Amino acid sequence: MTNRLALVLITLFISIGSILEAQDAQVTAMENLQLLREEVLIVRIPSYQKKLDTLAQRAENPRATNEARERARSQWETVNEETKAEALMIQSAFSNHFDFTKVLFMYDKDSDRLVKGERTGFFLDKNLKPSTTVLNTASFFILDIGYTDPSNSARTYAFIIKGQDFKALLSPFPYAQRINTTGLIFDQLSGKNTMQKYIKKAVIRLNKKLYRAKNKGAKL
Repeated sequence: MTNRLALVLITLFISIGSILEAQDAQVTAMENLQLLREEVLIVRIPSYQKKLDTLAQRAENPRATNEARERARSQWETVNEETKAEALMIQSAFSNHFDFTKVLFMYDKDSDRLVKGERTGFFLDKNLKPSTTVLNTASFFILDIGYTDPSNSARTYAFIIKGQDFKALLSPFPYAQRINTTGLIFDQLSGKNTMQKYIKKAVIRLNKKLYRAKNKGAKL
């Protein structure tokens, strides 16, 4: 009888602990949603800088053949053009279809400047050039484009919202929105370039998801 009572009490304490933990997570999510709404989301656009640097080194390698250097130069130009095209698609999608909060854009290669406390000189204008925009808010959030969990085979390529520590926020905050890479791959195999369509859809869904979470939390 004593053992059974002890087991019931342990189960009860565990249940209460889980309920309190879930409530704390909900409160934290709502606080972050409100803060995001009031502050700013910094979109870190992929720059593929390491890939570009590697190709540039190959193009200037005196030990390489002329053919190899020319191939590297051609690859550099292709990657550079594709990088700019992707950046413009991301910027356009957020500028036109995302209004949950203010958005700024930067290349991921300038992340160290942000971490070190710089607040201007690297935010991008509509032509992807450094602007005079100043980050003048105490708090901000980061949005990355990448895999939700690189170490997990079930990972998803998505827009991922992170805190100032560059760590993804936790559920129930709607921190990730999947980008339909499967559909994109099938379209590319058939000769269609539909990246802009899938980026736009993901941005629209992320915007709606944040509003729904904010409205749902306000009713709790």
